[in-house]
This record gives sequence, C-alpha cells and structure tokens, in this order.
Amino acid sequence: MSRKVLVTMYMTLDGFAALAAGPDDPEADREFWEAMWTGPMDHVDTLLLGRKTYEGWAGFWPAQVNSENEHWRAFARFSTQAEKVVFSHTLQTATWPNSRIVRASVADEISRLRSLPGRNMIVAGGVQLVQSVLAQDLADELCLTVSPSLIGRGLPLFHMQPTLDHHDEVVPLGAPGRHDFRLLESRAFRSGALLLRYAAAEREKSKN
Repeated sequence: MSRKVLVTMYMTLDGFAALAAGPDDPEADREFWEAMWTGPMDHVDTLLLGRKTYEGWAGFWPAQVNSENEHWRAFARFSTQAEKVVFSHTLQTATWPNSRIVRASVADEISRLRSLPGRNMIVAGGVQLVQSVLAQDLADELCLTVSPSLIGRGLPLFHMQPTLDHHDEVVPLGAPGRHDFRLLESRAFRSGALLLRYAAAEREKSKN
C-alpha cells in the first residue's frame, strides 16, 4: 500500500487558517494534542512544509525537546526526527536535522515519495502549499480542527475562485474544481472546537 498524504490544518468558522486559542484548560489541551498529533505521529515519518512554516517551526520546535509541556516535548522530538521536505524556490539552507529543500513541483515530489517505502506524510502548512495539494487532488485525508470563532481577518484556508454564476447554488457531481471527501470522524472538544477527518472519496472508490 502506498504512503498516504494527510493534510492537517486549523481553521476558524469564517474559514481562516488559524487556531483561535481558548482559556487555559489542561484537559482540553490534552485531548486536542492527542487527536491532532499524538495519534497520527505513530503512522507518519515525513512532514511536507512551505518555506514560512518551515522557518517558523525550525526556529521554535528544536528548543522544545526538553520542554516541561509533555505535548510540546513529544511533538518537538517527533518533528526533529521526521524527514522534513520544504517546498521553496527561495530558501537557501535548511539546517534543522533531516530537512531538505525541494525545487521540483509538489505533485512530482509527492508522486516520488509515494513510490518509496515509509510511513504516511503530513502536509502541515503553509496555506499556499495546502491549497496546491488540495487543488491538485493529492490529499488522501483531510484533518481539520475548526475553532468556534469568527476572527474577520487572516489567510483563507481554501482558495476562493468563483467559477459559477452567482445564482447557482447546487454544484453537481463532476463539476470542475469539485473534490469530494468521505467523513471518517467528527469529534467535539471541550473547548468547543470541532475535529473533522475526511478521506478523499475518489481514492477510496479506486481501492474497491
């Protein structure tokens, strides 16, 4: 079985790629980390990242390997050990261990990685990389944590490209640009956030 590409992101109710932090709640923090990262980490060995996300993570997570926060500590160790593939035409160096820069197209590199032995891959940002993966129908699963907040600003998670007349409210099966997913899991967190996990319907169908 080929390796899966999992897109893991946060979004607000108004569609921005952001995690709206709530009040301090250790139990809510625990269930969030276990659902979003701790479970998937056992089946993932590769992170697919854009330049800005990589630079932000490389500047933060290596310093958290001995953090007092058990979730930060676990993710820091996982992300340091994982292969990190950075899609960028401008980044010159990637010094975080197990990192490499890719200039090739996202589709070509993902196709190459699928053909190699290994565990699954997570696309964890940035927004342009996520949009590219979704637009090219490269994702096997989509995992979203939806914060119960409207923030009114930021980067839209999904690229909005009007293709229909303003009065068309029903998008038929097979419409250009439409990609369908099947719900795998939905879970409400104590914070009010909602975890939504989907599988790409077409790839599910092709296995049957």
